[in-house]
This record gives sequence, C-alpha cells and structure tokens, in this order.
Amino acid sequence: MSTSIGDAPVTLEVLVSTPDVPLYEELGSAFQAEHPHVTVEVTGEDFNNLTTNVPRLISGTDVPDLVRLASFGNLVKDHLLTDLDPYAEAYGWTEWPQSQFASTRVADDGRQRGTGHLYGAGPGFGLTGVYYNKELAAQIGMTDPPATLGDFERSLEEAKSAGLLPIMVNGKDGGLAYPLQNLQMNYAGSTQVVQDWNYNEPGADIDTSALVEAATTLQRWGAEGYLPEDVNSIDQTQAPARFAEGEGVFFPSGNWQAPALQETGHGEIGFFLFPPEEAGDPFTAMTAAGVLAIPAKSSQPDVAAAFLNFVQTDAGARQSTLDLLGLPPAGPADAPMPDAEPGSLVAATVESFQTLLESDGLVDFMSNSTASMHANTLIPQTQLLVAGKTSPSEFSAALQEDYENDTE
Repeated sequence: MSTSIGDAPVTLEVLVSTPDVPLYEELGSAFQAEHPHVTVEVTGEDFNNLTTNVPRLISGTDVPDLVRLASFGNLVKDHLLTDLDPYAEAYGWTEWPQSQFASTRVADDGRQRGTGHLYGAGPGFGLTGVYYNKELAAQIGMTDPPATLGDFERSLEEAKSAGLLPIMVNGKDGGLAYPLQNLQMNYAGSTQVVQDWNYNEPGADIDTSALVEAATTLQRWGAEGYLPEDVNSIDQTQAPARFAEGEGVFFPSGNWQAPALQETGHGEIGFFLFPPEEAGDPFTAMTAAGVLAIPAKSSQPDVAAAFLNFVQTDAGARQSTLDLLGLPPAGPADAPMPDAEPGSLVAATVESFQTLLESDGLVDFMSNSTASMHANTLIPQTQLLVAGKTSPSEFSAALQEDYENDTE
C-alpha cells in the first residue's frame, strides 16, 4: 500500500453502471490532468447486469481496478475486494464524518455491515424523494408539497379524479421499491428494523406488520389506477422521459435524475422528501454512497485509491459529481459544498439532503441488503404485487425467505 503512484505510464480501468459513465469520464479527465502518466479508461455496464455479474468479473483474469457496487454479497467473504483501511488512514479519511462510510464497512464474517473493515467509497450520495410537476399539481390545488402521507394520498386521489396519472414509476427495474420502503418506514415508526435488515444484523426480520401494510398500500395504489397501466414495462430510462413530457403528477425516484429533468422537463418540476405519517415527524429516505471498490486482483490498487481520494476531495471533481449526477459529494466535513443554481431542481435535492441529515433519516436501500435482493426478489415481487398476483402477506414473507437464503 502506498499513496505514491509513481510516474511510469499506467492505465486505470474503471467499471461503472452505464448512466454513470459521463461523470466518471469527466472525473477521469480531471485526474489525468493532474497525473499525466495515468490513463483512465471507463466502461459502462447495465446496472442489473453489473450487480449480477460482479463476482465473475472481479474473480477472473481481466479485472478492473475500480468497480461500481450495489451490494457486497459474498465478495468480502470470498476475499475478492481490497481492504481500504490502510488507504483511509494514509489519506486521512479517518478524520472525516464516519457515517458516510457506515454502509461500506463489513465485519469479519463477511456479512454484517456497519462495522468492520472499509471496502468501498465513492464520490457522492444518492437520495430518494418525489419529483412533482408543478403545473399539474396546481390543477389539483396543490401549491406546496404534502406535509403528511395522508395529504399525499389525497393528492393522488384528486389527480385521478382530474383525469391525470397520479404516479409515474419504473416497475420494470425496481422503482416500485422506493415508495414501498418509505411506506414501510412510515408504518413502522422507525428506521431501525429495515436498517438492521439492510446491514445483515443477526436475526434481522423484515416480515412485519409494517411491511405487510406498506405492500397493501402499494397494491391498492395499483388497483385504484394511481400507477401507469404498463408500470411493469417501464424502465428507469422511460419513466423520467415520460414524466418530463407531462405524464404523471408525481415521480418517486432519486437525486441522480435531477440534472436531466432540470434540462428536459417541460414546465417547472419540484422535489420533496417522501412525507412522514404525521406532520412534524422526522423525514426518512433511502440514501447510499455511489460505491466504488478495488478488486483484490486489481493491478493498480494504489492508483485506484488515489483516484478515490481525488474524487472526494478535489473541488472540481466534487462540482462535477453534483452537476452531472445531482449527488451531494462525499468527503471532509470542512470541504466546501459545490454550487447549485439557486431555485434549481438540483438545489432542491441538495436542500432535501440537508433536511434529511438534520432528521437523522438516512437509510440504506432494501435493494442493497443482499447481492440478489434487487434483481431476484424485489423487482419480480413488486411486479407481482401491483399486478395483484401475490398478496401483501405473501410478498412480505417472500422477501424474508429470499433474504435468509441469501445470507445463510
């Protein structure tokens, strides 16, 4: 391990999900400007395919030096990732707010997160909430974001009555999990159950009355026509495009959509955190670092660690992270926050992130709880749920059963 990357020509290979490629190409160019002997090559892969294929991709012979991860699965247990603790100590990450690293620490058992060694870091934090079309919202008399879940549901009913589509969402590739998890946290009155489950705490169990109630509400939204008729055919490319064209009053998704929606939205678009059960209750939302890990077989681990440090500390890199992906940057507590145009959609997501920090409501994604939870369980089960082909109790039990099978 070394913080020196020498001066001999080297290539740093970075593998990320396809939508992230423009950001990492820009970050790579900025890194190369400071280190001309380094060539950063960025490759994109469909997110679901990447999640499924990471174990094979980093255990073979042609291994990237940095890889985007959604979950750790057996990667730590199988010794496929580099322990970043020595780099964290050398670069001073240990002096930064440690909550940003909680989800990327893994215990010696290779399962439990939130403790143990550091195996990932990234440029910024995803954040979920609800986008809304201000013009359509005005048609149903909504001038301010709903303060409670009840207010939100009344807005859905009023939108439907007005002949508008209440919610645009991508059921094909996991977007239904966002409102589902927020509903679960609201009904549970706490984030602890889902966070323990996400972090693989011993005995964690999500098959609870709160999840059954959340599934019941989501299924009802489908039955009452609050979701698109073709919801299970809509992916994360189509959903924001259709929303930007005026289809849907609300669009539950993440801050990574903000830069594009800001550019393409017809009419003004706003953003708010998913409302709590009661006015004044803390806000909660799914948030996680855009995690990059260094495979154990990386040929350039020192260069990879230097790149990780660069993207979190360099002012230009931090600005690019916000401009291109809408992500509040990670890094030192005293690092200046990048500029967002006042009143812009990106600025609204940054303000929401600060509100969430004040509420201590940052929770990891249920999709990240195990390596296969997103693709093999949450996507098909939420599709069955809104199609009326499984019951809320069966849905809840299936999530826990697959989770236990994945974590044995």
